[in-house]
Amino acid sequence: MATPAPGQPASSVSAAPQPEVTAEAGAQIDFSRSSVVTQGDPDGKLKQLLSAQSAGSITRAASAGSLGSPLAQLVTVSPFGFRVSPITGGSGDFHRGQDFAAQCGTSVLAAASGTVTFVGWHQYGGGNRVVVDHGNGLETTYNHLSSASVKVGQTVSRGDLVALSGTTGASTGCHLHFEVQVNGEVVDPTGWL
Repeated sequence: MATPAPGQPASSVSAAPQPEVTAEAGAQIDFSRSSVVTQGDPDGKLKQLLSAQSAGSITRAASAGSLGSPLAQLVTVSPFGFRVSPITGGSGDFHRGQDFAAQCGTSVLAAASGTVTFVGWHQYGGGNRVVVDHGNGLETTYNHLSSASVKVGQTVSRGDLVALSGTTGASTGCHLHFEVQVNGEVVDPTGWL
């Protein structure tokens, strides 16, 4: 911005000429503020990422911090990837999510806004499970729950209560098994949290 010299009236300063901006008659103008991440819009980064491209093409660096915490405190007890199975004791077990310490009955929160697409029993060991679809191929799942607080088709916002933690299904104790799925494939949740 132009500022007047000492002793010069403000009205005597002329701004530099601005270039002319033109657009085609049929141009669509979007005044969406979703790209601005603020305390008032914590989903802003995720909205920006997902509106720009499908979840499968988003880099780990870009996705970091775009999902909120599914628990008030995150203490990892079993990371994503290969591990020794806590059920069989055998090696080479692929852990499809990340386990976080949580006493039974702890509030489980939606990691971002979306639509609940599944509430029920997961036959492959997840026990009571809730799945939230965040759009463009991104889903989060919450597993081994003692109870669910949502129903299929319900819209949730980041931080909404979706369930209470538990130890249902293939579980050795109370905790939350949290998964992030991109186009149906599990990915390391730490790349999104």
